[in-house]
Amino acid sequence: MIDFILNQPAVIKREDIMAVYEAGPEVVIKLINALIEAIIELKEQVKALEEKLNKNSRNSNKPPSTDGFLKPKSRRQRSDQPVGGQKGHPGHTLRMVDNPDHIIIHRASRCNKCGSSLEETPATGYERRQVFDLPPIKVEVTEHRAESKICPHCGYLNKAPFPEEVQQPVQYGPRIKAIAVYLSQYQLLPYERTSELFADLFSHQLSAYPKNIKTMVR
Repeated sequence: MIDFILNQPAVIKREDIMAVYEAGPEVVIKLINALIEAIIELKEQVKALEEKLNKNSRNSNKPPSTDGFLKPKSRRQRSDQPVGGQKGHPGHTLRMVDNPDHIIIHRASRCNKCGSSLEETPATGYERRQVFDLPPIKVEVTEHRAESKICPHCGYLNKAPFPEEVQQPVQYGPRIKAIAVYLSQYQLLPYERTSELFADLFSHQLSAYPKNIKTMVR
């Protein structure tokens, strides 16, 4: 009787409830316990579904393509100020610098009017334009070699110590570790995307991800 009631697709009918009541206290107790177990199971299923829905590329290893069209909530407080730069704000306009890192001279080698050579003609002035950019970034490998020397007086084999930060035959340096930790912990990039970013920007594939990045975080 209890299984029949629990498998009802809609509201339990009055006559079915009365049949349980008339069957005695033990049957009523069994029905209540069965209903409690069913409620607990349903609550666990709802919790699992909520956790699955709340996962995205920022808090798990899921790719961004699975995020859907959910718009993240802004942490900024609403303000009566207009959008954009505020009046009196100094701004950050890109300006020329007095001492650029590199200077490239583009020479006027021939007259645009008569075609005469200007190779030996000194320049009377320059029109300046500056380009702000990042230099090519690549991973550099530094090899440490600790000398071994045999003492000519006593024959003892002496080995120079390696720097304290050089602990392994092959390892990553502090700058790569810092960038990897920043991307994975502060920017919340999944381990796989952090490794892809290193390959795209620095032409270096992080070895053994995500294990290597997890080791850097410790």
